[in-house]
Amino acid sequence: MRKTILYLIDSLERGGAEVLLVSALREVHQEFNIVLVTLHDKSAFGPEELCYDAMFCLNMQSKLRILSCVRQLKKIIHEYNVDIVQSALYWSVITARLACNKRTKHIFRLDNVMTSAQYNYKWYSGYTKLLETLTYTKNQVIIAPTEEVLTDFNRSVGIKGRSKVIYNFIKDEFFENQIEYVVPSTGLKLVAVGNLKHQKNYSLLIEAFKLLQHNDISIDIYGEGSDREMLQRQIVRFNLPIRLMGMEENIYKILPYYDGFVMCSTFEGFGISAAEAMAMGLPLLLSDIPVLREISHNNAIFFDPYSAQSFSDAVLQIMNGKINLKQLSDCGKKIAGENYTKEKYLNQLLNYYEEILNPSKNLIT
Repeated sequence: MRKTILYLIDSLERGGAEVLLVSALREVHQEFNIVLVTLHDKSAFGPEELCYDAMFCLNMQSKLRILSCVRQLKKIIHEYNVDIVQSALYWSVITARLACNKRTKHIFRLDNVMTSAQYNYKWYSGYTKLLETLTYTKNQVIIAPTEEVLTDFNRSVGIKGRSKVIYNFIKDEFFENQIEYVVPSTGLKLVAVGNLKHQKNYSLLIEAFKLLQHNDISIDIYGEGSDREMLQRQIVRFNLPIRLMGMEENIYKILPYYDGFVMCSTFEGFGISAAEAMAMGLPLLLSDIPVLREISHNNAIFFDPYSAQSFSDAVLQIMNGKINLKQLSDCGKKIAGENYTKEKYLNQLLNYYEEILNPSKNLIT
């Protein structure tokens, strides 16, 4: 008899956690029945992209309605005889914890370093950490996208039960459109991909490009967010060769037109856009933070995310021919192919489901 998995996520807007979930639904559905549940009704995915047997929205209009959402979720779990609940993102995780009984296995995904993303972020951070600690028990299972995310959770909350690192996967299009890298003869065209928000630290590029004004270098940034107006004012004020390009759904189509990929974030849970660029064959210029060292396997040019001079120095090393960009490209494609394919992700995920449902079996993952 087929088992049933219930996936709970805040919404189906097009973010990293949401894309990861939706992209795997069809393959998981070959093995399990799927009940898809969201807290909010926002969705950026078309019906053709979704695959499920039943779908519900709990309509969490405010955090004060969490107990109502818990009651609804309990009813759905009972009605569909759910075997595994998998939740992602903070409020979905808390809701699932309160709704699951001892019979239903609960897996929750950690998608970011919680110390930076949740617990030290806003005035109510102390309450979110307390709620995390009170609702997390040893019966719950963790999936994390990197070792650093798991280590961070252990430092801040403490791991009580089972946990496993399963690296996120990269869509097939990034492997299918790999480039044979050619070292630029003149100038340097860089690209960055990510929402225009504080975490992505794009203000560093403003300061760094002031230092690089007399060099033939430019950068295009793909993404949208609350920092757009502030960044655009600075770009215009200092006449910098930085362009805010807006959203681009098919990033794999535009990456081949650039010489290198930049990620200057102050924290990340995985850094999917960096992994995608690496898979295609672009050399990486990355913030020197543990997560990005882990996902790149140290195959990148690293700079201090709090120092414009550090970024400027890294770029000048490239332009002076002191870094083997072709080697970074070739090695990056190999690393991505060995670690970030959809096939490997699904094999590990489905094996882990089976292991949780049948703990007496020793499955090799």
